[in-house]
Amino acid sequence: MLSLITFDLYDTLIELDPPRWVRLAAACDAIGVTRDGQPVDVDLLRTTDLIAEDFYTRENTIQPIRDRTTAERNRFRREYLARWLDAAGIPHDPATIRALRKAYVAEFDTDEVGGRYRVFDDVLPALTRLREAGLTTAIISNADADVTELCTRLAFAEAVDLIVTSALVGWEKPDPRTFAAALEPLGIDPARALHIGDQPRSDVVGALGVGMRAALLDRYGRYPNPRLPPPHPPVPMVPGLMQLTALVLGD
Repeated sequence: MLSLITFDLYDTLIELDPPRWVRLAAACDAIGVTRDGQPVDVDLLRTTDLIAEDFYTRENTIQPIRDRTTAERNRFRREYLARWLDAAGIPHDPATIRALRKAYVAEFDTDEVGGRYRVFDDVLPALTRLREAGLTTAIISNADADVTELCTRLAFAEAVDLIVTSALVGWEKPDPRTFAAALEPLGIDPARALHIGDQPRSDVVGALGVGMRAALLDRYGRYPNPRLPPPHPPVPMVPGLMQLTALVLGD
């Protein structure tokens, strides 16, 4: 029986507004980057964003981006954009990447406590329903600074029992110690907890690795056939948090 539901934060409870693929499409348009002579398609960037985000997760696991030198961070961000453009089939060269980097305000450049994030409409109803059912809830976020103030500003911090930020605990998901930073203070066995997030590597594989259950959130319809590296079994996939709530509570 489940006692605890933990949530990723970015693209799970909140999203950049406008989303990063909309920002990148606008940046491409601003400097004249096209695909086959046509404006870059936002839907294509939304789908191929998965490639860039997986690169971010792998690199952030090796060494948190925030802990790198300025030169290393800039090099990483240029490579991040290059991989995204490659996945979308958009021609580019180093000069294009440098120009695009200047035009594109990425999610990691956004003020952590600014007004550039929006809360998904299903967040508060889902958190309220889970609390009414007697479940404990927590947030486990990979972030460069404490996200408590951001969650408070967005008016859902009081709806959860604990907020864990990787920058404060010292490890990034999928490191098991990041998940332990939520499980241990709450005194809940991993087998009685489920984590949901939008990233197969950091959220799903990370949670399964510590003995939690996991679910993959696909808000943007980007996972037609999600695959996890062996030996991990398939996990439930839901398009929103109310569907997760129904799954958890058997509604």
